[in-house]
Amino acid sequence: MWSAALVPAPLDVLVAGAGPAGLSAAAACAAAGLRTALVAPSLRVWPATYCLWADELAAAAPSLGLDPGAVAAAYAPTVVRTAAGGERRLRRGYARLRNGALHAALLERLRSSGGEVVPGRVTGVRAEAGREVAVLSGGGERVARVVLDARGGGPGSAQQRAWGEVVAGPVGDLVPPGGALLMDWAALADPAAPPAFLYGLPLDDGTVLLEATSLAARPPVPLEHLRARLGALLADRGLRPAGEAERVAIPLDVPPRRTGTVLGAAAGLVHPATGYSVASSLRLGPRVAGALAAGQDPRPVLRAARRRTTAGLLDLGLEVLLPLDTAATDAFFAAFFTLPERSWAAYLDVGAAPTAVAAAMARTFAALPAAQRAHLLRTAARVGLGRLTRR
Repeated sequence: MWSAALVPAPLDVLVAGAGPAGLSAAAACAAAGLRTALVAPSLRVWPATYCLWADELAAAAPSLGLDPGAVAAAYAPTVVRTAAGGERRLRRGYARLRNGALHAALLERLRSSGGEVVPGRVTGVRAEAGREVAVLSGGGERVARVVLDARGGGPGSAQQRAWGEVVAGPVGDLVPPGGALLMDWAALADPAAPPAFLYGLPLDDGTVLLEATSLAARPPVPLEHLRARLGALLADRGLRPAGEAERVAIPLDVPPRRTGTVLGAAAGLVHPATGYSVASSLRLGPRVAGALAAGQDPRPVLRAARRRTTAGLLDLGLEVLLPLDTAATDAFFAAFFTLPERSWAAYLDVGAAPTAVAAAMARTFAALPAAQRAHLLRTAARVGLGRLTRR
């Protein structure tokens, strides 16, 4: 028989999942003085490339005890290229997370603040006597005041996909020296193929990551198709892969899970028109921890991170993008990045006020050619109002 001394004490917080959303939330909760456990099958460093805007990282870093210069590489300028608008150099800085450094910093913050790491998986959660019970894959259970679910979302019918290769530099004019290539719609333009753009980042070891990216498609563009298009570009430039390929598949239209207290992709924090989510995840963890430390329900904090009306507008933005061909997509982004930075930046944030997102959409509409404006009106009439009223 188990003695009472061997029964784990009830927790304040149990976090399920050790992606950026789960690990940052667990670290923040432990640092806030909450009895915290992180349950995950592995603590390996995340293999995916995570990027965000430099100002987003600067805003999120203090609450997590992070040094932005240590956990991310910064880029300037941030370049967008389109056939319709030429090259634009955005003043807003871009950043790529150094996954190893960020992972180590968050894990150290969790452990040094008394947080516990439990190997395994959470297979279910049930409410019991005013607390929540996490059922573990090995058959055990842990009791907590709240279980934060950061186990990821579903597959989705629309996805962003990319095939990336690391190449030895120099790469000529493909990527600006010291800067980031956010989008180059001209580099991979093919009227007979699905729209795709080139994305590029210099890496810390002097190599360069280049990715052929399908921003959004339903059904998703096959990865092999993107691999072939990138391969043709590399061959034309005399470039050879110098590392492991990166395969990206981000669901864009998965609704937030309605049960439990969810973080990250499961909470609908993936931007439906860009695929970005890591900035939202990093800034959300400390806010949730603050609410829990004050004895408050964290769910209003989560709802504020993803406003219902904003989500509906961004869903509409996704539906506008999906049917566009290569030329129309190029024209759309040529218009989008003529907006003032504050306007397009608001559209790229799932936590922005709906009025700011609507204003960005209106400005983009006004900047588009007449044929594109007609397409937007037809799309809004077909799916827009229905989506806004269902969310």
